[in-house]
Formats: sequence, C-alpha cells, structure tokens
Amino acid sequence: MTPDQKTLADAVAKELGLKLAPGYDSNWARAYVLDDGGRLHVTAGRQAGHLNWSTCVAHNLREHRPYHRDGEGPKTSINVSDTKNAKQIAADIRRRLLPEYERDRDACIASKARHDEFNAKRVLALTKVAAPFGECVQCDERSGDPRQLSIDREGKFSLRAKPFCESIQLEIEVSPDLAGKIAALLAAL
Repeated sequence: MTPDQKTLADAVAKELGLKLAPGYDSNWARAYVLDDGGRLHVTAGRQAGHLNWSTCVAHNLREHRPYHRDGEGPKTSINVSDTKNAKQIAADIRRRLLPEYERDRDACIASKARHDEFNAKRVLALTKVAAPFGECVQCDERSGDPRQLSIDREGKFSLRAKPFCESIQLEIEVSPDLAGKIAALLAAL
C-alpha cells in the first residue's frame, strides 16, 4: 500500500468508528477491529488504484465457518477505487461488505452453538461414566471437545470411554472371571 492509501484506509476506519488492530500496521496491509471482535482488512488491490477490503470473523468463530458451495457463501471482500473519498468508501463497505460479514458471522455463531450443545451432551454422558470412579472429564483447550476417559485400577480392570455422536464406546479390559460378572449385569438390563 502506498502512504496515501494507508492514510485513506485510516480515514475510512475513522468514518466507520474502527480502531487499528494491534500488530497490523504494516506497509502492505492494515487491519481494524470490528465491534464483535472480527477484523476488517485492507490491502492494495490487484489492479493499480484499487484497495481490497475484506472481513474475517472473530478468532473463536473461525473453525465454525460452515461449508458453502461455489457462489453460495457470503462475499467477504470487495475492491474499491482509491480515487473515492473516505465517506464514499465507508458507505460502500456498509452497503456491500458488512451485511455479508454479518451473514457469515451469524452462521458461525449458529454453528458454534450447535457444536457447544453437542459437546455439552458428550461431556454429561462421559461424566456419568467418570463420576462413580471419582474421575473428571477433561476437554481439549482449543476445541472444547471432551477427551477419551481412561480409568485404570491396577490388577482389577482398565476402562476407556470414547464419546461419539449419540453414544459412548466403552472398552473394558478385565480378568475372565470379572468379564462373566459384567456380562451377567449387562444381560439383566
């Protein structure tokens, strides 16, 4: 980006009420923080005299972006001539780009809600297996997905529980004598 384009980009951000994102004040691009934590990026366009404006959802929503077939997904970038003034570019962004960004963000939020609800059910199911043994369910820090539960009682049994969609897979390693007793309990269900 040229110095004039950077000045114009900052003026557009001011029109939109956005602040520069930390660490995004390079010579080739700028990024501004949207109210909901998403980003508005600007780079020099492919054609001379154009700026490319694009959006991306907040970091915690990125992995929840739904799959879209060609042409079905929201349009997350636009090219705007740098001969327009800051007010005109801001109006273009509000009219052409932000509604599509909101559509993308709302789809990500809905997908994340479904994912979180699904994980809550899996954690609850695993907790029912872990609680009698005084164990706790551990979840992945990034995704929130519950981890496989492993319980080992030296010499007695080893139990592994894996959460799936609507069920839990239990793997039990026991002596043949205990296996018969467990089979009898299961047969009585």
